[in-house]
Amino acid sequence: MAPFNSSSLAVRWSWLALVLLGLSLSAGARAQDAPAENPDADRFVARGIALRAEGKDGEALQAFQQAEALDPSSVRVQIHLATVYQALGNWLLADEYLSKALARQNHPYINRHRQVLEDAKRVIDSNIGRLEVDGDPPGAEVYLSGRALGTLPLAEPVRSTVGSYVLEVRSPGYYPSRRPISIVGGGLVRESVQLQPIPLDEPVHPTTSAGAADARFGGVEEAPPNRVWLTWTFAGAAIVAGTTAAGAVIFREVHAERWNDNTRCLESARTRAEVCGEERDQVETAETVAWVSGGLAALFLAGAAVNAFAFQPDPGSGSPSAGLELQGCGVGLAGASCFGRF
Repeated sequence: MAPFNSSSLAVRWSWLALVLLGLSLSAGARAQDAPAENPDADRFVARGIALRAEGKDGEALQAFQQAEALDPSSVRVQIHLATVYQALGNWLLADEYLSKALARQNHPYINRHRQVLEDAKRVIDSNIGRLEVDGDPPGAEVYLSGRALGTLPLAEPVRSTVGSYVLEVRSPGYYPSRRPISIVGGGLVRESVQLQPIPLDEPVHPTTSAGAADARFGGVEEAPPNRVWLTWTFAGAAIVAGTTAAGAVIFREVHAERWNDNTRCLESARTRAEVCGEERDQVETAETVAWVSGGLAALFLAGAAVNAFAFQPDPGSGSPSAGLELQGCGVGLAGASCFGRF
């Protein structure tokens, strides 16, 4: 196989960190797996491992799920399900299966792969955070970017993957509350929400008769489509995506250089792919991440521009954002954020 060209880009849809760790786990499992207690389940496990080696994680998941149906208590099956869910970006299910497997402290399979599994657990934990929501009125419905979490007060913190979300709390007869929040890896985010009741004499627009709260934010007249916080959320997301793309390009160049190194990847008895196949996979994955992150950065930037300039509120219209003065922005390990004052 010829060396990589700096302009060549492969089409692979997966997250860089997920795929790299998933590859290391599946490689370790292939090298040391013991036969499953259920022969039929073992055949599905073997098929799933082969499919993962071909980069077919979706099909591999189906094979591992069939193995689980035949042998639901198998630690080996649970670990393979955890790694494939991780590769597919489903951190919550990856954590569920890995935690279930690691609970079997003295299991021989766990002991044999303990170091790799503990590394995987740390990576998973760094991509999951918790959200705690309390406030009034009791029974108000809580949503996280449209996903129903329960009602106030939430019985326990809700686990969620790292990222930016919109927290919404609503209840009949009250103005709803909507606010952007960020879930950080391994952290606990606490939010307190106090909904304000809608006055009995409040006029209701015919189009919002199903709930005046959907047209009001905390008793303030409904604002035009522009939202300053939404503009900066898009801008922050664009910064994060652009940073990710740049990091992926750098990562790609490092591993491409290793792949092209004849002293490292050429042996008389084996091909370059056999010696340094992992380097090739990492290059291709980095290329995909660069493409996807770059595209997302452009989309988020366009969204920020449209929200900022295409829907300007009228001066003096009473928009909740009319008095917001931007103070600054910053970028951290968990993402980007901007802050201001009224």
